[in-house]
Amino acid sequence: MTKKTDIIRFTAVVEKMAGRFAWSYVEFPHDVEKLFGKKGVVRVMGTFNGLPMDRALMPRKNGYHMIVLSTEMRKKAKVKVGGSAVFEVWLNAEPDKLQLPEELRETLDFFPDFKAGWERMKPGRKRNVLIWINQGKTVPTRAKRVAELLKRSETGHAWFAPKE
Repeated sequence: MTKKTDIIRFTAVVEKMAGRFAWSYVEFPHDVEKLFGKKGVVRVMGTFNGLPMDRALMPRKNGYHMIVLSTEMRKKAKVKVGGSAVFEVWLNAEPDKLQLPEELRETLDFFPDFKAGWERMKPGRKRNVLIWINQGKTVPTRAKRVAELLKRSETGHAWFAPKE
C-alpha cells in the first residue's frame, strides 16, 4: 500500500467512450487495490501534462480503473483523443475537503437553511457545483451562479432535499 506522499508516474493514451455524451479518459495502469487498499472509487490529486488535477480513479467492469478527463482539461493540456499524456498521481489525503469560493462561503453564512442543505449534499455533487461556480471568470458571473444555487435550494431542488 502506498503512503499518501508516494507519487505514481505513468504515460497513457487518452481514449473516448462510445456514444453521444461519452467521456474522455485514461486507463490507470496499476492495481488500485494493491496500491490503496480499496476496490471502488479512490480520490487522487496529481498532474496531467503538468497541470494540477483533483480526480477520482473510477472502477471499470474490466477490473481496471480510469481517470475521466474533461474537454477543458484536455484543451489546457494540449492533448487530443488518441494522444499520449503524462500523469503523476497520489492519494488525496482529504478527499472530502473542498475549497469554497468567497461568493458561496458568504452566502452559506447568511442563509442557514441553504447552508444546511449544502451540508447534506454528497461530496461529489458539491465538487461538481464548485467546478460550475468557479468556471465563472468574473465575480458577477460567480455571484449569479451562487444566486441560481440559492434559488434551487429555496424551490426544493432534489440536491437540497432532506435525507430520509
